[in-house]
Amino acid sequence: MDIAVVVTTNLTNDTTLRWQRGDEPDLAGYEVLWRETTAAEWQRVIAVGDVTEATIDLSKDNVSFGVRAVGRDGHRSPVAFPRPGS
Repeated sequence: MDIAVVVTTNLTNDTTLRWQRGDEPDLAGYEVLWRETTAAEWQRVIAVGDVTEATIDLSKDNVSFGVRAVGRDGHRSPVAFPRPGS
């Protein structure tokens, strides 16, 4: 996964993240993770499937988001931290 973006142009309480799909042959899908900005560890994770965009019913305020790839064997990539974008 090369680039992950948290969409900042939408003024809603939802958060949309977008990323480029990896080309690994064993790629099964992606997970979105988040934590409060004061938390040292990820607090929540949801599987979003083999997609390149996900909208989470959670405000961008005071939260850090991440995206990681998941292989068919269950191995997970390091978390990519999205940059602000559109």
